[in-house]
Amino acid sequence: MKAIFKSAVHMLIVKDNKILLQKRKGSKLWPGYYALPAGHVDEGENQYDTLIREAQEELGIDIDPKNIINDYVVLRRNYFEIDGKQLEPYIDYYFEIHDFIGIPKIVEEDKCDELIWSDINELPEPFINYEGAFLEDRTITTYDCKTDGAYVKKLKN
Repeated sequence: MKAIFKSAVHMLIVKDNKILLQKRKGSKLWPGYYALPAGHVDEGENQYDTLIREAQEELGIDIDPKNIINDYVVLRRNYFEIDGKQLEPYIDYYFEIHDFIGIPKIVEEDKCDELIWSDINELPEPFINYEGAFLEDRTITTYDCKTDGAYVKKLKN
């Protein structure tokens, strides 16, 4: 049997050496957690279409894919349940963008409590575990997500 993956796009929007973060609300997963602006890839879309759509829907900004500085792909294997259902694996696309048109604002008030610019090395708490792990190590290609808990920064030896 072939595996079918859901996909999501995550935006690393950078300005003045800070990244834009949203405080989530209104969802079963990670309500009250800080996270990168993100969204699901809809049927018939590719990841670039989703990036453009989600930037407009969530933040009211326009992004040109030509302005992507870096892009990354991570397989997120989910090993926990929500409401008695096993979460499916995801293909997560991360796009780093420094140039965009407009001023980011909360457009979907039912999904976002707050927008903040944060130092990437001092993420606010609580922060989504798999996104924090990616921001700490952008070379990861697979992340085993075992809980819907918070990111805990690794201690350097």
